[in-house]
Amino acid sequence: MTGIPLVDRTRLDTATGTEIELFSLGGHDGHLREVNRAFASLLGLDVDQINGRSLLEFVHPEDISEVVAGITALERGQAEVLMETRFLPCGGDAVHLQWVARPVPGTDTWWAAGRDTTEFHRLIAQRRTLRAGLDLALGQTAAAMWELGVPDGMFTWEAQAAGVLGVAPDAVPTTIAALTSAVHPADADSVTAALQQLVGTGAMEVEVRVGSDTDLRHLSLRGKVLTRDRRGRPQRAVGLVLDVTAEKAMQDQMFRMVMSDPLTGVPNRRSFDQSLRSEWRRCTRQQLPLSVLMVDLDHFKTFNDTFGHLVGDAALIAVARALSGSIDRAGDVVARYGGEEFAVVLPGTGAADAATVAARLLDRVRAVVVRQAPGWQATVSVGAATWTPGPETADIGTAAALLTRADAALYRAKAAGRDRLAVDRPAVGSAEQRGTD
Repeated sequence: MTGIPLVDRTRLDTATGTEIELFSLGGHDGHLREVNRAFASLLGLDVDQINGRSLLEFVHPEDISEVVAGITALERGQAEVLMETRFLPCGGDAVHLQWVARPVPGTDTWWAAGRDTTEFHRLIAQRRTLRAGLDLALGQTAAAMWELGVPDGMFTWEAQAAGVLGVAPDAVPTTIAALTSAVHPADADSVTAALQQLVGTGAMEVEVRVGSDTDLRHLSLRGKVLTRDRRGRPQRAVGLVLDVTAEKAMQDQMFRMVMSDPLTGVPNRRSFDQSLRSEWRRCTRQQLPLSVLMVDLDHFKTFNDTFGHLVGDAALIAVARALSGSIDRAGDVVARYGGEEFAVVLPGTGAADAATVAARLLDRVRAVVVRQAPGWQATVSVGAATWTPGPETADIGTAAALLTRADAALYRAKAAGRDRLAVDRPAVGSAEQRGTD
């Protein structure tokens, strides 16, 4: 350890609780020189029981070749290696780790930081199992068969339907109207449309919600016409009602993981782009103003060089919280745009109100305190741009052009000394408004 430029174990442990929670220092010989407590705890051992041992002792046998290839690449001068591998804790099941390793300049060692992705892999596996179970759910408690007499609109259900629908046995809906009333009011029209499709095409599938807001469950109704009369009119249909609440919850959780920044927890670039496009279309259609703020953390490279990247992560998390606390409307979005840059979408917000939000944002960031960086004053530079509806602008501009204008204003704020707001104010219908800036 002597002479190796390395943050101490206490500072390594400051990463615990963030997405970059695990840290280790190793050598080209594959042996671990130093690990933080989070990494040791994951393996079910103490720090002193790990240091000095080969990393490969803890790697799943099927992933050893990948890890060896990664260490070899670092030894040959590769700047970075990204891996997703399984580790075997002492007396526990395998865990999945996503980690990045980089060489320590001037030494024969490398450092690695990562996060535990076991839960994500468990959700994927559980979803596959659940899907297989649902496909074979006939007769199981998660499903019940139904039969519909199409001419009279009367339902007959299996006995377990009450449990699946979440109602008393004597409250199982026996008519189309009763079924429509049993689902969430927002889904009533979907049920009606699905039953019309059943009569028209011979098949239906619709997802609905039942229960109260505190105990809301998701059901899938699937059915097919079984018999027809001589004129081809449906007479009898059969189908299944399946409880897909668990599957829906996993889908939602995986969607949030895909659309969130893993470090700060705020929406990521993909989510921001989606929000900007959808709000642009909505504001254009409803003739509402739309504002965008581009926010950049000042002097962040110097901060990282001074305090280290792990403390830099803590600073990004704190700033993201401050930015999120600066908006108070459900439709507003704060997202991590990339690196130390954030972006804010403010639908239905004119230039004056956007400037008010930006001023509040600047003040909240100035109040940010990062315990591991005493004396550091957090500041950001902000660029704002607004699209204002009107007859002259009905067909002018794009969401990308609005973002470009906000980005240009951000650079003007930095050039003017940072820790300030710069506002883009193009003339209505100008070339800049058309996205040629």
